[in-house]
Amino acid sequence: MICLLVSGCRKTHDPNSREVTEYVLQAGGKVIPVHSDLPINTTAKIPEGNFAVREIDLTDAKIKNLDMKKLVNLPYLESLNLHGTSLTDKGLASISGLPKLKSLEIAYTRVSDEEVSKLTRFPQLRKIFLYGTAVKPQTIEDLKSNLRGCVIYK
Repeated sequence: MICLLVSGCRKTHDPNSREVTEYVLQAGGKVIPVHSDLPINTTAKIPEGNFAVREIDLTDAKIKNLDMKKLVNLPYLESLNLHGTSLTDKGLASISGLPKLKSLEIAYTRVSDEEVSKLTRFPQLRKIFLYGTAVKPQTIEDLKSNLRGCVIYK
């Protein structure tokens, strides 16, 4: 435990972080690594050593549903912002392997009740932003009852 408190923090990494960061930057987004509040918003800021991604912000990025397959198996990702993208159910369905995801911003996207209702696959979710979507109140109520402690903004 002492090792973690003194020096272990910088050892958090996952093998997908570099590739995902390069993709996010290419798409016009930014990432924030674990143990930092400073965004990586240019390739020059990508750490040389190992690191892990904590937040991804792709607000208004010109991305395709197929690109969502790149946002998988990120064990330290806590926040994913896809606000204003062309995300649909197909893209949302392909996002997986995010065991620590706490915040998901999919406002002003084209997601529907069918796929949003399956967000229970992310049991750590505490915030979901659904402004400007066609998601119905019943789906929101179902999510609230299945994701205890999750606040849904609509």
